[in-house]
Amino acid sequence: MDRVVIVDYSLIPVGEHWDKDLGDLAFEAAEPLIDKYREIIDALYIGNALGLYCNLQGNLGAYVADVLGFNNIEAFCVNNAEASALSAMYLAIRAILSGEQDVVLVGGVEKITDILNRKIIEGLSLSVYHGLLNKTGISLAGIAALMAREYIKRYNLDRKYISYLSVQDHENAVTVKHAQFRSKITIEKVLNSPLISDPLTIFDISPVSDGSAFVLLMKESLAKEYGLNYVSILGMSMATQTTCIIDREDILDFKATKLAAKKALEEAGLKISDINVFEVNDDFSITGVLSLESLNLFDKGKAAIEIANGKTKRTGIFPVNTFGGLKARGHPIGATGIYQVSEVFMQLMNLAGDNQVNNAKYGLVQNYGGLDSISCVFILGKGEVA
Repeated sequence: MDRVVIVDYSLIPVGEHWDKDLGDLAFEAAEPLIDKYREIIDALYIGNALGLYCNLQGNLGAYVADVLGFNNIEAFCVNNAEASALSAMYLAIRAILSGEQDVVLVGGVEKITDILNRKIIEGLSLSVYHGLLNKTGISLAGIAALMAREYIKRYNLDRKYISYLSVQDHENAVTVKHAQFRSKITIEKVLNSPLISDPLTIFDISPVSDGSAFVLLMKESLAKEYGLNYVSILGMSMATQTTCIIDREDILDFKATKLAAKKALEEAGLKISDINVFEVNDDFSITGVLSLESLNLFDKGKAAIEIANGKTKRTGIFPVNTFGGLKARGHPIGATGIYQVSEVFMQLMNLAGDNQVNNAKYGLVQNYGGLDSISCVFILGKGEVA
């Protein structure tokens, strides 16, 4: 089988880019790849969540293609909330496998720091059923807080265990140049910081972030023809569940992630225990915990404890979010998935520097939109290295 492979990546630091607009971010992130591969790129796929809402800019396929200096190129924009970039990559891979395209540039871009926080909160809440939010006034953070309360009650846990993933994220991000927050925090600091939605504090929630990242995809045979090193895409899947949280049988069950992970692992011919490095969605500390349980990495009610015990540290048995995750690397919504893919690419290509996981052969990337209303899972494998 002629697999689709990732041959290169490029990204910019995540943060508050006050001096740049949406197009500037995309150009800065993609320019290194454009400089090297312009002549062979025949399509562009871009993920974005809030361009229309925050930037009053639609038609991002054509817009980003124009910014990058492409004319007469196939260009597509995908909006699946936080899962936008991974959804764009999913479609790009399908296009390459179909034979319609040969070399595809896939990226994500998000610029949200120019609007007021209350508007950002409203924009982020568009990823779930908005009728519920309009009627109750609850936000995404409020829903995540309900999940945290239910988890603590159901499994009789001390509240502090919810937050160890955030502490771990910050520890991992210290040596990451593209991370938004490169400083350690303690569990005591998390617990004593301002409440956002009880019991979640400001350190349980991912920050407001701008960013852009890109990867270059092609068939394995073509990568060999060009003499390029690569990481292979061994399996992938997408799944959905209801966008209305109160309609779910169990608020703690991320069914979309569970189904997508099962299918992706089956396609790759691997078990979850075979994976050496994980990038998961932890826009809230509790959702990171639930994501790991829905991947079946840990049994229900066990992930929070296992994180606190060090199982998911960079040097642990199952390294998770080795570049800081959504909490510390930052979370530029529609672009986050390609940051995650790029970080696993770095791990598998032994390019992660101080954050390198020893002997990483297989990686998993999971990102959802709308609190698991839609979820994408990719299994990546170590490919050719010259």
